[in-house]
Order: sequence, then C-alpha cells, then structure tokens
Amino acid sequence: MAASTSNALDALDLIRNTISQAADQPDPLASIQLFDDQSAPVASILQASTVRIGDASFSKAVTTRLARSRDELAARLSSNNPPHPDTEPSFFYSVEAVILALQARDERPGAYLAQAATAKVASFPTLDRAAILDYLLGKRDDWAGVLKLSDLSAAASAATGTSALVSASNEAPTSSDAQGVKRPYKVDLKDVEYVKRVKSQYEVVLRTRNDALRGNVAGLAGGAAVSRVAGSKVADFESFRRAFSAKVEAARKAAGRAPPPGSAQSAARPGVSASGQVRKQRAQDPIVVLSSSPTSLLNMFNIKQFLEEGIFVPPEEARQRARGVADLVVSITSRGGNAGQGAASGVGIGRRILVVDSAEAVTRLGGSSASAPGADPWNRVIAVFTTGQAWQFKTYRWNEPRELFKNVMGVYVRWHNEPQNPNIRDWNVVEVQVDRTKRHTDKQAVSHFWRQLEFWTQRRKPHLLA
Repeated sequence: MAASTSNALDALDLIRNTISQAADQPDPLASIQLFDDQSAPVASILQASTVRIGDASFSKAVTTRLARSRDELAARLSSNNPPHPDTEPSFFYSVEAVILALQARDERPGAYLAQAATAKVASFPTLDRAAILDYLLGKRDDWAGVLKLSDLSAAASAATGTSALVSASNEAPTSSDAQGVKRPYKVDLKDVEYVKRVKSQYEVVLRTRNDALRGNVAGLAGGAAVSRVAGSKVADFESFRRAFSAKVEAARKAAGRAPPPGSAQSAARPGVSASGQVRKQRAQDPIVVLSSSPTSLLNMFNIKQFLEEGIFVPPEEARQRARGVADLVVSITSRGGNAGQGAASGVGIGRRILVVDSAEAVTRLGGSSASAPGADPWNRVIAVFTTGQAWQFKTYRWNEPRELFKNVMGVYVRWHNEPQNPNIRDWNVVEVQVDRTKRHTDKQAVSHFWRQLEFWTQRRKPHLLA
C-alpha cells in the first residue's frame, strides 16, 4: 500500500471535509486532484493511481473506515471484535470505490452498478446508496456503516494482542511439550459469553406442526403419551390425534362443512378459503406498453422524465445518459387531484403505473398467477404506444390493430412538424405532438396524455383507478 496508516485512517474525513468546504461550488469534487502513474492529472478515478487532497497524497487503494455492510459492522461491534482496515481491508471500501460512487452520484443505479462491475470496484448497495452519498456530501452527520475512531483504536489494540499471541505460539516448545505431554485446555471466558449472547439473541428455534401439538405439563390423562425432555415433562398428542382424526373427518362430511385448509379437497378449489368465501384479488398496478422501434420518440430511457416531470429528452441523449443500460420495468408515479401530474395539470389515475416495451415483459409482470382464470396481465394494460408500424403487435394478445385499440388506449407520438403516419388514420389512437425546440410545451402535451388516459380508464377499466 503506497500510503501510510495515518492516510488510511484520515482519508474518509479528508474527502468529507473537502466536499463540505466546496459545497457552494458547482462541482464539490473540484478540490480532489487525481494523478496517474506518470503524475499526469486525470479526470476519472479509474484512470488514476494517486489521490491528492490539499497537502495529503495517498494511493487510491487506501482502505477507508466505511464498511461494506453496516449490519456486519454492528454485529462485530456488539461482540467486542471490531474490524481494522489494516488487517481486514476487504471489510471496508477503498478510496477508489468512494470516489467512483461520488463521481457517479447522478447516474442511475443500473448504470452505476455496470460501471463498478466493469472496473471490478466494490459498489454501494442500491438500498443504502442514497444515504451513504448524503453522508459523504455532508448532508447527514453520521452513517451506521462507518467505523468510529474510538472503535478503531480498540481494533488496533486487539490486532496488536493477536499478533503477540501468534508470535508466542510460534516459539519453541517447552520441555513438557517435547516429551509429548498434552497441555490442559483452558476455557476462554470471552468465548463463553459470546456464544451465550449469540444463542440468546440470534438463534432461531425451528418448530414443526408436531412441535405445536406438544406442551409442558405436569401430567396428562386420556391416553396421551408423556415423555421427559431436558428435565421437563412434555405431552405428546400424536397418538390422540391419530385416534380421533377419522371420526372428526366423518363428522365434518356429515355436517357438509368444507374440508380443512391444506387438504386435497381444498386444494382442488383454488381461490376459495376454508369458510367457503372467495378471496378478494389484490389490486394490481396498470401497465403501459411502449414501442420497441428505434424511431420511437419515447422509450425506456426518457419515458419516466417525460410523464412525471413533463420534460422531453431526445431518446438518443437519454440513452447516452444511461450508458445504454435500460431498466426492464419503469415505475411511473401517477397522482390525481391537486398533486399535479404533468406540471400542475392535476390529472392522473391516482396510482403507480408500470411501463414496459415488449409483450414478454407484460407476461413476466403476470408472474406465476398468469395461468389462473382472470389473471391475464394483458387485462391490466391500459395504453399502448405505437409508431404506426403493425409489426409491433405480432406478439401481443390482440395482434390486429383495430382489435387491440378496442381493448387498450392507443397513443401515437410524433414531431409537431412531421406528417402523420397514414397507417394510424383507421386506428383508434390518441395523438401527442412534441415540439423539437420549445420545451415549455412539453407539459401541455403530457397533461393532454394524462387527461385522455384518465378518461379512458374511468370508462373501460375503472377497477384500475386508485
């Protein structure tokens, strides 16, 4: 490691302090300088080998006090066995991983993970990424995954004691050992307390159905077996249950009651509970299908910003921002009432909408319940975007355009100064026009789309409204 231990301990604080001092600048990382092997300045941490912050210079491989897992760090601290960056570098993030996450702070999770995986650099967990970035940028004072300096000193002393113990064990054997006399085993009280704490706090006792039929009693009549386990009397109702199960089943059939849950008869009636009542199906999110055509103005890269914020980003520009990595499913937040969808339009269907760009993705959203009656995911599709090309519908449930747009709302998006595709003149579609340069008109187009979608859903599929 090219840097000293002091640099390793202070690297995290140096980065945070430098960013906090440059909070009013456009780029908070401007004060962090990166140099390659020839001491030439570079822009990306992946090309650099040395990091310079003020008068301090250290290698990008220096280990920080930021742990990769806050849960594992908490477990180590609770067991009085804190890790140390020098002895366990794989337990913590390096300076390279921290600065890479800061440089990619505006990237989407998929693009950031792909970049880190390509460079073989440890990445922040997706669920904790925002909180860790807020800590590094000074927006929050602490983070549970950071090893405190007080715990670091304790880890250093523990590492020193371990080194001394190892060196002592490597010394020459005593005369009694040379004669083959076995030394008595000494119980480590710390290990005993640690095992007790793990068993009391974290050990999970697995119970089966037969365990639930047992109970601690002083004695039991009626033929139930009583055994002695771990010094206490335990009643076993298994023989009692076997003797009366046939009688109970015969009485249930005579009374005309439904079979118990889990039996073969109840399994033959899916969707019906033990009391004979039909279970209510859970409300599922509606689906919007985009066109996968390369000429489509709206794709999986720019649809979220267009429908949620009312801002149109050209598809190629949006693709470059995402580094060509698109999400399989895009979640759109549709609000109703006065929440303001499409820039204060106040329209929407009032719930989350899932956006995909293929028939296969629609089928996957149906999950394992897609084969059940009435659970076809195409019944949740409320809108289909088209560029006017009929090949798009070959794999759809309704592959004929006129039949398709009887069951879903068709949407045709085009530039305002381009002629209309002649194929859509006979299709029942809603037209949305996007201006090439006037971005202030995007919100008006988005508001028109949400208003038409809300009106169509109220008439055709009101059960999908919030």
